[in-house]
Amino acid sequence: MKLKRSTINWKRILLDRGVSAMFLAPALILLLVLLVGPFGYMVGLSFTDLSFSQPDHDGNFVGFQNYRKLLRDDPIFWESFLTTIKFVFASVGAEFLFGLGLALLLFNIIKSQRIILTLILMPMMLAPVAVGLMWKLLLSGEFGMFTYYLRKIALMAPQTAPLSSYKLVLWTMVGIDVWEWTPFVTLVILAGLMSLPKEPFEAAIMDGAKPLRVFWDVTLPLLRPIIALVMLLRGIDAFKEFDKVFILTGGGPGTATELLSIYTWRINFRNWDFGYGSVVAFMVYLVVLIMCSIFYKAITWKQGIGEIRT
Repeated sequence: MKLKRSTINWKRILLDRGVSAMFLAPALILLLVLLVGPFGYMVGLSFTDLSFSQPDHDGNFVGFQNYRKLLRDDPIFWESFLTTIKFVFASVGAEFLFGLGLALLLFNIIKSQRIILTLILMPMMLAPVAVGLMWKLLLSGEFGMFTYYLRKIALMAPQTAPLSSYKLVLWTMVGIDVWEWTPFVTLVILAGLMSLPKEPFEAAIMDGAKPLRVFWDVTLPLLRPIIALVMLLRGIDAFKEFDKVFILTGGGPGTATELLSIYTWRINFRNWDFGYGSVVAFMVYLVVLIMCSIFYKAITWKQGIGEIRT
């Protein structure tokens, strides 16, 4: 009797596993086809000299030659990498500061919170292409409204424009990205503030802690996983920014706004050098993977986990 009961249990277990595997199979196949397959093909191309612009480069195996070229003999790649790092740190840092400030402000406004939040979220709802086209018109050197008023109040020389000045164009891109994605940071941090437990704040107030002290010692530590998560999402998105920069400047003037995404596009789809372009794309993937690893460690830090549990 016990043997029969044990056999029935094993049959149930095997049946449950079989059904679960059957339901997971389509998703796994789709993941392999859309993600793992193209990634493996890209890595394979990075070891070849495939180029449609050079007849003698028809996909011959060259080993690590493309990687050596990238690391030693391509100053434009490193310039694009530095430009991307500047863009990511400036835009994500400003979005965090503005987003945290707006979230704290909205958290203390109860009556009109929904109306204000709806208005703030409007830039985030626009497609990146629409944002690029809109700002291209506003910042045009000939008929842009913003350019006109900047010249009118003497903040810009008559013959210059934000999108044509080598010194201003990158920071203009940063400002546009901050305008578009600060609402996202605000929304996530505001949701985090609303989900925080009240007991630590009540205990801190009873101990006589001032508001700034409560914010620094209670609010920020409890928000650390939320902050790390939103910084990770925005960091990855900013690192692979393409649409707005391509529409607004195309990477110019010169190489002032040639981010790694623009450089990767130029190597692959303008120069048609798929072997070397695969190496550049792989380096972008590698940097994003390192960013994910760093922020994951920040999210799962033992001290942060302990504070959430308490």
